Amino acid sequence: MPAHRAAGARRRRRWLRRVLATLSAFVVLTCIAVGSLLAAVPSVATAQSLVRRELASHEARAVRRVPPKVADALIAIEDQVFGSPPGVDIAYGLVRYAYARLLGRTSQGGATLAQQLAKRLYTPGGRSVLAKVEQVGLALKLELTYSHRQILTMYVNDVYFGAGAWGLADASTRYFHRPPSTLDWAQASLLAGLVQAPSRYDPLRHPHLALERRDAVVTQLEAMGILSAAEAHRVAAQPIL
Repeated sequence: MPAHRAAGARRRRRWLRRVLATLSAFVVLTCIAVGSLLAAVPSVATAQSLVRRELASHEARAVRRVPPKVADALIAIEDQVFGSPPGVDIAYGLVRYAYARLLGRTSQGGATLAQQLAKRLYTPGGRSVLAKVEQVGLALKLELTYSHRQILTMYVNDVYFGAGAWGLADASTRYFHRPPSTLDWAQASLLAGLVQAPSRYDPLRHPHLALERRDAVVTQLEAMGILSAAEAHRVAAQPIL
């Protein structure tokens, strides 16, 4: 082999070794950081009992199963990688949040469904950097402790939908006078859109904003392939209430 080719091969091997060493160090440090975070945050074994307590305090009913339309609508607008292996959606949310901050979009959220649930159950009102770090650790513990179905069920039972409605069952009755299992796509999309800001998107007080938000959910459902273009058009044509 010519000398210049041998030298080039040696440089490539050194470069590859440096890359592998850097990646290995990153993986080790990440594992140490995640392990330390999980050890620092409290147990989430009380999550389900805390949700039941919250419902009882508002004399609200629980749902045992989240209807597919409501589940799809919530995931489409709040956490599109929900259902991924533990931690994947959290990492995606952090990257999305960081990217939005770089672009100056301070209103862009990055919290996953598990992070939102962790915040409401364990760090209500927590807005500091320390609180947000704790929420990430708690969310990861929730994903390691409970199935995605259980997390989603706790979420819809604990969230406030506005107009005095706590939890999905009461919200479905309050707005549509029907049980959650019978909601159509338009109704499920409206409720999914409310969780971000129930007062702002209140369909009784701000129907135009509620319509825009509902249609944003429908657009996401179409983008994810859950609704066809024709189905999304039909859903968007329906009245708010």
